[in-house]
Amino acid sequence: MKVLFTGMGSNHCTKPSNTTFFAVLADAISEVADVVWASPKLSWTRKDLEQFDAIVFGFLAPTSLSANKIFGALHVLGLMYDSPKLKLVVDSPQMWQYKNSLKAVQRDPGILFGSFYTKREQFSEASKNKGLIESAVEKIDSGQWPQIIYPSLPWITNDKVSEVLSFVGPESLVGINLDSYLINPEPPRIGRRDMWAVENHKSSWFADQEKLLTFPRANTKVGRKTDDTYALGVIRNSVGLLLPPQERKAGTWWNYRMYQAINTGTPVATFWQDTYKFDPSWAALAYNIEDYDQAQRQMLANSQRQSYIAAIPEKEQALDILKSNLLDSVKERI
Repeated sequence: MKVLFTGMGSNHCTKPSNTTFFAVLADAISEVADVVWASPKLSWTRKDLEQFDAIVFGFLAPTSLSANKIFGALHVLGLMYDSPKLKLVVDSPQMWQYKNSLKAVQRDPGILFGSFYTKREQFSEASKNKGLIESAVEKIDSGQWPQIIYPSLPWITNDKVSEVLSFVGPESLVGINLDSYLINPEPPRIGRRDMWAVENHKSSWFADQEKLLTFPRANTKVGRKTDDTYALGVIRNSVGLLLPPQERKAGTWWNYRMYQAINTGTPVATFWQDTYKFDPSWAALAYNIEDYDQAQRQMLANSQRQSYIAAIPEKEQALDILKSNLLDSVKERI
């Protein structure tokens, strides 16, 4: 079998150096099929795309800065919209963007040809073939969506994701959890600094937490080129990871930093309103973690790790679920 990985952003078209859900998806699929990464082209035909057994398509808010492959991507979406081979993947770190972005494009597809988009790949070619883009937007506007895959978490449901996205019903959503591919422990870390690792220090949630804390903070990202290795060093040397939820009430979403914390025995403090029903250890408050001694923090991290592992499928089961939703369903419908 041959599976195409492509989409609206650069990290959907070339395997990124940092870990993303989309990349983990590709790694898992590569165990049972040949994976091809490629940037979408306006020159592609339906015949070109039909050579693949499945098309895994990274779907971003069309007007977002990350959607730098928007024109070729919309063309692919238009060509394959009614094909069971097309599987959209929603993996944006800013889920709230989809609602307003899609509405804006549906109201006026012409906004994509404004000066703001002139630097996007294939802009000139798309400007001469606006009908291709308008046709794709028309299909999106129909409300009949292909299957949409999202990274599942123990505290997230289809209903919640549908509510946040607002453009698709829960019946079109499929949560996939491949976290067993990511959880591999290292020996417990001793000699940590009295310091917090912070993911997204600009979030409003962190601003509220900061008022209650006394330990200094270190960001997991410093500059645009910061990578997973840098973040890991910050996390493994901290007393805990402050993992903010997404803004605009989107909640705690998939974030690779969480698995780096799980792997290094580092407690995670996040939006407890999302996680307290899953397991009490995942509702730990940051200011309480500051008051813990080293042994108590280690116990908390272990409880978080064990409860999380118990709630997710093992690798073999996760791959079977993925195959069933991504590949087997295609065979049944063709």
